[in-house]
Amino acid sequence: MQSTDQRAHIAVLVAGALVSSLWLLIYISTVSPPVNFIDSGELITAAYEPGIAHPPGYPLYILMGYVVSHLLPGEVAWRVNMLSAMWGAAAVGAMFALLRELGDYILALLPMRSRSPATAPATPGRRRHGRQPASPPPVPSVRQRPHPWLPVATAAIGASLFAASASFWSRTAQAKMYTLHYFFMLVLVWLALGYRRALDRNDLRAARWRLVALAATLGLSFTNHLMTSLLVPGLLILLVAGEGWQARLRTLARHWRVVLACLLAPLLLYLYLPLRSSQGPLMNWGSPDNWGDFWRHVRGWQYTAYLFQQVDIQAVRIRDYALAQWHRLTWLILPAAVAGACLLARTRPVVFLATLVTALLTTGFGIAYTISEIEPYLVPLYAMLVIWVSTLPVYLILRYWAIAQSTTNISHTTAMRMSVGAVALLAVLALASAVTNYPAQNRSRDRLAEQFALNVFNSLPTNSILITDYWDFYAPTYYLQDVRGVRRDIAIVNMNLLRYPWYTGQLAKKYPWLTANSQDIVGRFRAEQLKWVNGQPFDADLLNRLYFELLASFVDRNRDRPAYVLFAPCLPQIPCESNLVAPGYYRQPVGLVSRLLAQAPTPADLPPEPRFELRGITYDRVPMDEFSRANTQYYVRACQTMARLYDAAGQTQQAQRMRDLAAQIMRALQDR
Repeated sequence: MQSTDQRAHIAVLVAGALVSSLWLLIYISTVSPPVNFIDSGELITAAYEPGIAHPPGYPLYILMGYVVSHLLPGEVAWRVNMLSAMWGAAAVGAMFALLRELGDYILALLPMRSRSPATAPATPGRRRHGRQPASPPPVPSVRQRPHPWLPVATAAIGASLFAASASFWSRTAQAKMYTLHYFFMLVLVWLALGYRRALDRNDLRAARWRLVALAATLGLSFTNHLMTSLLVPGLLILLVAGEGWQARLRTLARHWRVVLACLLAPLLLYLYLPLRSSQGPLMNWGSPDNWGDFWRHVRGWQYTAYLFQQVDIQAVRIRDYALAQWHRLTWLILPAAVAGACLLARTRPVVFLATLVTALLTTGFGIAYTISEIEPYLVPLYAMLVIWVSTLPVYLILRYWAIAQSTTNISHTTAMRMSVGAVALLAVLALASAVTNYPAQNRSRDRLAEQFALNVFNSLPTNSILITDYWDFYAPTYYLQDVRGVRRDIAIVNMNLLRYPWYTGQLAKKYPWLTANSQDIVGRFRAEQLKWVNGQPFDADLLNRLYFELLASFVDRNRDRPAYVLFAPCLPQIPCESNLVAPGYYRQPVGLVSRLLAQAPTPADLPPEPRFELRGITYDRVPMDEFSRANTQYYVRACQTMARLYDAAGQTQQAQRMRDLAAQIMRALQDR
């Protein structure tokens, strides 16, 4: 019997490894080769140096990225992108393990449900009448438990359904810390469920190692992403809730010293932030080399301003993301998830409650945290949906095998067919999701972010100054300038980051002449900034005035360098700060940017007709997400602006070419 159990265990491990390996190959085939939009360029640069990334710093991810970016072959960006693919595949394997554990937990109810009604205990408070049989009636000759490959197949297919979800898949193709977080999330739920099962079996040794591993994994997860905090309530429900919760709580309390030590030890990784910051790296976001800056950085103080802003719009976005996870198949998967959740509540109510709380907290936080890239924060919700969907075939296996064991009205073959049919239906959904999502998630030829930055660079002469508030452009330039060494002659100033004291230090390292020429304003500005971030009384009007004076001085005091601006579109009903940057200068459109001129340009000073590289947009097309589409709209606006400029100067042919190009780009964006 022992050798049979060992062989079965090995077979399960092999199945999990195969599922994870298969998805690793798929993810490798869709990995983006260069930098991407949003935080990708900043994170790759911070990992390669290594330096300090944006709050809360992600020390575990940055250190992993440092190792990978210096060991793997190929372009640096591709190496760090591969880290996301590897952890994405590991997360798929973790989902397999979790669904396998949950399947066993549900099927453990089979012996209770297969008991003959004639031998069932009497209902409390009701006396049985009549003569009782001396022995139970014969049980049909069927297997006592379903074939072991059925729950294993369910786990593999459910993991694949999760792997094929759009938001999860998209994060496996680019340099982000999210897939590592998803791996930790699923491992934590798996460990908590295993701990509960071990206690139910009174296997204290297994329960202890699961608890220790859970605490250590939770600590590691906190060093990667603070979104881990949303998992804690669900984990506590799995560990303690339900009948006999007092005994489970006492068992947990007996090990509090070991649990606390294992939880806190990984958090020492955060010491990387002050230690590395004190060495003055170029990427030194927040400069957390003292307690105040360290604590602000770790708790994400900078991003509290995004809480509870336009939650109605955010709720609509979240609804749209959820409905797009599996394309049209989502309308089949959602009702299946609801049905599975109801069955999970019937069979294992504590597990259902834990997953429900996690799903609700994830959704609520997604609505409250109104950042542009909220999509990856919702992946735990989709993981809970997959758990519920996967419960459906497991319950049918349980139900029909119980019937087959307790009555002659249904044969073993019929029970097998019904169970296999449920698993096959789930397999069809998973396969169809993978096939339909693959084209949209294939980023292997996606160079749109790199291309956008290079198109901006091509509009700028040597030794230019560019002031921008557009993060989708600025983040890739970190990588292009500081890792690949492209156009280091251009001084790029991010006016949003300039509001924080640490950023002038970064500017001084990259462009010492820029801050040196404005040192008098920099000193006064930083002094007022420090009062603000330290919670001391400060003069808001003075701080705002010095901010715009500093931006203007970058242009006024460096007249030997041509100055340009690139701004994100102004949002409705929000004052546009771009109008306050160097207001005394004329703005002449030049491709994607505008040049700042002290005097109005003459008709003879027309800028050259821009030559945009549009690979992936108008030809050799690549899939586009919402950020790619938004950035492509910049080309449309630039062409339309240049057309108006050429029309005003009487250059009708150039104007028509610009209008034709704008129309061509808009046509290319249709249905993408």
